[in-house]
Amino acid sequence: MNAASPERVRQDRRLIGQTLLKLALPRLIVRGVVLVIAAIIWLLVASWLLDFGRSLSFEGLQAFGQQAIDLLTRVNPYLWWGVVVIWSLIVFFAVRAWVTSDIDAARAKPVAPRDLSALTSQLCDEVTNVLRWVWGNREEPFTLGDLRQAHIELRHGRIDKIDLVREQGNILDGQTAAATRSQPARSTPAAAPAPAPAQAAILTTPAAATETRPTSGRIEPNL
Repeated sequence: MNAASPERVRQDRRLIGQTLLKLALPRLIVRGVVLVIAAIIWLLVASWLLDFGRSLSFEGLQAFGQQAIDLLTRVNPYLWWGVVVIWSLIVFFAVRAWVTSDIDAARAKPVAPRDLSALTSQLCDEVTNVLRWVWGNREEPFTLGDLRQAHIELRHGRIDKIDLVREQGNILDGQTAAATRSQPARSTPAAAPAPAPAQAAILTTPAAATETRPTSGRIEPNL
């Protein structure tokens, strides 16, 4: 199989980017609408806080003296700007948390089989291998996050890395096979001959010597 040209890889990467944009467009629109609404709410509340601060009058605090009134008058704008800063931080962290959660939910969304089939039918084999590499854990569906990761990996030369890994694996596997063939087969030691069964001991009883004793004219064996 001939390697795909860099121009073909760039074309496939643009195709993956367009597919990502098409599939993520609804969430992008919702995200933009939410950000605009949050910005409007922040601006309205901040303006209201500053106007409320400017409308405050400390003339009713004559009992505390003119110096206290002048001090409060000078400090009052900074106090309300501090309130606006606090309000801005609240809005910022709330919106950021929502955006992060929405991004995670979008990346976890599975790619519909028809969309994946339409995409891979236009990709070269090398780019399809990158999609397989990204989808390493086949226990979960192929998601938009996997497609986005494949788009990033193509930009960083994942095709060349996959080819290099395959070549290195062939080298190491070949050396392992050669080393296995070169090892001499272990000779099985010949079984030691079974020991001959012990010969039964032959007990011989010597023939009893016959002694003759003269006894009343008879010869009797000596028992």
